[in-house]
Amino acid sequence: MDSSESPSRPPLRTLLVRNRKRTVLGMDPQQVIKYFFGLNASTAVIVLVLIMLFLLREGIDFLPTYRTELVTYRRAGLEFCDIIDKPLKEHQSLSSSLRQSVSGSLDTLGKTARDRRDTAFLLRNQAEEKATQQRETLEQALEQTPPPAADKLDILRREQQKAAADAAASLVYPDLFTAAEKQQLQTEFAALTPEVTDLPPFLQTLAAAFTAKDREARTKFEGLVTAQEEFEEAPEGLQEVLDELKEHAKETKKAADAFHALETNRQRLLKAAAKAKDADKKAKLTKEAEASVAEPVNLEERTKELTARAGELREQLENYVKDAEKASASLPQEAGTPAATAMLADVRAKLPVHVKEMRDAALQLDQWRSDKPVSMISVIGAFFFGSKWITNSSWQDFFGFVPLLTGSLVIALIAILIATPISVIAAIYTNQFASEREKEIIKPIIEFIQAIPSVVLGFIGISLVGNLIKDFSEVSWLQWVPGFPIQERLNMFNAGCLLAFMAVPTMFSLSEDALNNVPRAYIDASDALGATKLQTVFRVIVPAGISGILSAILLGLGRVIGETMVVLLVAGNRIAIPDFSAGPGVIFQPAHTLTGIIAQELGEVSRGSSHWQALFMVGIVLFAISLLVNWCARAVARRFEPHKA
Repeated sequence: MDSSESPSRPPLRTLLVRNRKRTVLGMDPQQVIKYFFGLNASTAVIVLVLIMLFLLREGIDFLPTYRTELVTYRRAGLEFCDIIDKPLKEHQSLSSSLRQSVSGSLDTLGKTARDRRDTAFLLRNQAEEKATQQRETLEQALEQTPPPAADKLDILRREQQKAAADAAASLVYPDLFTAAEKQQLQTEFAALTPEVTDLPPFLQTLAAAFTAKDREARTKFEGLVTAQEEFEEAPEGLQEVLDELKEHAKETKKAADAFHALETNRQRLLKAAAKAKDADKKAKLTKEAEASVAEPVNLEERTKELTARAGELREQLENYVKDAEKASASLPQEAGTPAATAMLADVRAKLPVHVKEMRDAALQLDQWRSDKPVSMISVIGAFFFGSKWITNSSWQDFFGFVPLLTGSLVIALIAILIATPISVIAAIYTNQFASEREKEIIKPIIEFIQAIPSVVLGFIGISLVGNLIKDFSEVSWLQWVPGFPIQERLNMFNAGCLLAFMAVPTMFSLSEDALNNVPRAYIDASDALGATKLQTVFRVIVPAGISGILSAILLGLGRVIGETMVVLLVAGNRIAIPDFSAGPGVIFQPAHTLTGIIAQELGEVSRGSSHWQALFMVGIVLFAISLLVNWCARAVARRFEPHKA
């Protein structure tokens, strides 16, 4: 029989599927599976939307609240005081540098004498501490009225003398002293007793020697010492007037805040009374609202008291500028050491800028107006472009986003630069060159890293990695590295190294998956053209899988930006924009991050306050950054995916 005439029969798989009569809840099993996965996808979308709504609900009122605070900051006169106070704070930094320069210069003559004196006094204190018990017993006996019997006092004296001698013999005397001096110190310490209050003779000699050396050094560097003292005393008159004005402004702000709190509470009670259905409850709420009435503060009159002293403030400012210029002119060109000379040159370069800022501040005093409106655009700029994050301040809270964002981005960049080559190279080797036995070892080990709690990695960063980096930076032949030797063991580089370690599993797995997804036909075509294994890998497989690799890098970036515990423990938590003038050495500076500030401060603020809302605004921005990174990863994947016919 011809095959064309035989009845057509459907494939066996079709028959099996059609012949199934089982149902689940009256539906085909395939429909149940479809609905199940669809429900899970819908749940994920709903949860995402709920998270966004929650963040918006808590943070949406931040900008109006912050605007109200900035209006009070201006109208109460705090902004007026800050016009002078902010540039005046630079005086503290310059004065500190001058003090260090003077100290370094004086040390060229007096350091040895000072070290000998300080070490001898420290040894005396140690000797007295080791004989504390016997010494205190004798002191108590001597203070008794009437005193104990003479024989009992003699016993206590002998016990104290023996304890003092044992303590003096147990001390370690450094090589700052000669053998004869060590013996003299031991003898004098063994003779210490509560009944003798004078300094031991050798300690008096050491103190006199230091005084003489210090006098000699101050005479040699008299110009530098005098200029430093004059500059340090220069702002005393200005600071006195400014402190009085600041105290007045703080009282005004306190009164204005109290009125605002009472008025807000009164409005809340009135709204609750309007909604209350029970007459007694309504009357009670209304009575409470009436009790919350407070007299408003006349901010205009209070501020006039500040501006009335603007002339006095300008006069003191001019006096300060003259004194600062005089001190600057008298600064010598050289100090006692190269480091001291460098600090001196830095102060000399910064002083003209500082003086100009103070003169500009005097002009701003004339232009300042307490009734100038605070626009919402300026509030948005103050948050998103502000360089200060100051909270729980008795003066004024400022919520500047830039220091936190900068810290997060620098740490994330360090982590990605470290993790990318490690994870991508490991993925290429594991996927293309490793034997099956090697794969069974490499993949589980790398994937096991994800199981390590981040808090454990944070402890490792504090106790091990930070110390290793700091010790390594102090190696003499590595001092050419920018930022070495590092001052802080908790810094951005430490955090970046640990975050790179955490990001490697994610980036490794996704990169290997991208290499696995390269069509086999590409590899076969390369082999057919006679390409070597290396040529096939790096000219065919890696370029074909580049979209997946780039997506892995971006998702790794999102992973490190969102990490909290590690950066909170090891980044140093200094809220300041890193000093990028340090060049590559900037990575060894401490910083704070977006996630770290939320974890650190959210549990300590009152719900609904501006600080609370500011932290949720940070959360909103962080959430937006995470979504942007994931969107970029998908966009990259679509951009580089192979053409489909």
